[in-house]
Parts: sequence; C-alpha cells; structure tokens
Amino acid sequence: MISAFLDGLRRAAAAPLVVVGIWAATLATALPLALMLFLGIAGDLGPSVTSAAVAEGWDEMWWTEFRGDANAVEGTFGPWVIGFAAALFNLSNLLDGVPPQAATLPAIVWFLAWIFLAGGVIDRLARQRPIGSAAFFSACGGFVGRFVRLGLIAAVAYGVLFLWFRPWLFGDVYESLARDATVERTWAVTRFGLYVIFGAALAAADLVFDYTRVRAVVEDRRSMIGALLATLRFMRRHPAGVAGLWLLNGLLLALVYAAYALVAPGAGASGGAVWGAFAVGQLYIAARVFARLAAYASQISYFQSRLAHATYVASPEPRWPDSPSAEALGPPAT
Repeated sequence: MISAFLDGLRRAAAAPLVVVGIWAATLATALPLALMLFLGIAGDLGPSVTSAAVAEGWDEMWWTEFRGDANAVEGTFGPWVIGFAAALFNLSNLLDGVPPQAATLPAIVWFLAWIFLAGGVIDRLARQRPIGSAAFFSACGGFVGRFVRLGLIAAVAYGVLFLWFRPWLFGDVYESLARDATVERTWAVTRFGLYVIFGAALAAADLVFDYTRVRAVVEDRRSMIGALLATLRFMRRHPAGVAGLWLLNGLLLALVYAAYALVAPGAGASGGAVWGAFAVGQLYIAARVFARLAAYASQISYFQSRLAHATYVASPEPRWPDSPSAEALGPPAT
C-alpha cells in the first residue's frame, strides 16, 4: 500500500508533459467564461469612482447592485470565488447537493474532455515510459467509447446518491435522529455525521469508477459492466489496501488544500499583485492535477502489483504506421 503510494508519486513525477497538458486543458476550459466575466465587470464599473473603491477591496454595495442585473455567468461572481473560499464553496455545494450554476459549465466541458483523455493518461502511467503523442491519442480514442458507457453507469449511480440517498439521509434519517434533541449542538453534530456518511458514499463511488477505468485500460476490457464487477471483486479481496491507499491519496490532496489556504490571496490586490495571485492560483491547480494523477498512478501500481507485474498492460503499444514508401526500399540486405 505505502509502496504503491510512493510509486504513484514517482510515476506522476516522471510524466511532466501529462501534468502540464492536463493543467493547460483545465485552463483552456475556464478562460472563455473568465473572459466573459471580466468584460461584464469592466463594463459595469467603467471609469468610475466605484471602480477605484472596488480595486482597493471587496465592495458589498456595488456587488449587490451588480448581481441584481447580472446574467447567468456574471451571477456566479461573489466573495466565494476569492482565494481559498472557492475551494470551500465548491465542497459545500457538493455536500449540500446545490444545483450547478453557469460557472460549472467549464467543469462539465472538462469532464467530457477527461472522458477522452483518461485512456491515454492511464495507459501512459501504466507503461511507465513515454509513449509519444500518436500512441497517447490512439489510446485516448480507443477507450473513449468505453468510458462514455462507463460514464452513463456512473451517472445513474451518482443520480441515486444525490436524488434519493441524500434526501433520505438529510430528511427521514436526520429528523428521526434529531427529533428529540433539545440543544443546537446535538443537531449540528448529527448533521455533521450525516455529511461524513454522504461524503464517504461519494468517495466510495468515485473509487469504484476510478479502479474500473484502471482495469479497463490495463486489461484492455471491452465490457464496462464486466470491468465494474471485476473491480468490485478486487476491492472485496483487498479492502484494507484499497482503503489505505485512498486515505494516503486523500492526505496528499488535503496537504495541497492546506498549502493553498496558507498562501491564497485575498481581495484588494492590484498591479503586480494580481498577477502574483493568478500565479498562485495556477500553481494550486497544477498541484491538484499532480495529486489526481498520483492517485491514479498509485491505483494502477497497486492493481498491477496484485495482477502481474509493474508495467503490465494487456494491449500492445500503438505504433504509427510506416509510410507506404518504405515498401519501395525492398528487404534489408543480408
């Protein structure tokens, strides 16, 4: 388990182009809406006295007026997007089951892009060596149809969690547990415990589908239902290793969040400080990408160590075909 975690860190560090590529794709999906938001704010402020006040820090009065006339994209702007508050806001919305806003459109686009890229990323991490762009995108295309089918299964699973399990948990269960409570602390502790249960259910679902993708690529599986059932059997046989590895990867991600919380900029930056804040934010995103790839790599390493050997991948590495002109050269001289 620990060796798989360390091996995952090594594999992710040995694939810097993959880390940079995914970071760039993440940035590209966010830029269009960021530009729309920038133009909306700039158009609302203009060369006014209010713009100078807003540049010095958060202005609640201006924001209230701006939000009143804002469109779907501009309406997502608020104090929750500043610094580390954005990470907490997203986590809170996830656990509370808040419907997505317009700002989550880049996340949807990124999710679709990840369905395409996942096959190449997992294949590269599993082989532990550079495979070239042709082989990488060949693996992406080879698995995208399978991962679309897996995505439909995942959509059903997450739909059950958000549309049935969560309402039942925070409705019937919460009312049953807190009905006779007489102090607010009991209600808070009960609700926190239910958040932990719901978060654990989401994490378990995410873990199952992560290992299913790993099995699909490493074993070159065609049936996603078969890969899913095989994953459940694998997790049943190795519960301690799977759970322990998940905790180690969760700790790594928590360290990334903690580091960002310490250095995340607040409101009121101007000039060079704005670019510094942007750089800090991008380093945070890159660190999250690395942590995510390290988690995948550690899962691949753990699965391969229980299956065959450290670089086992069932499918042959895709090769770019030779030019037809090579046939004119004839057989090699003997």
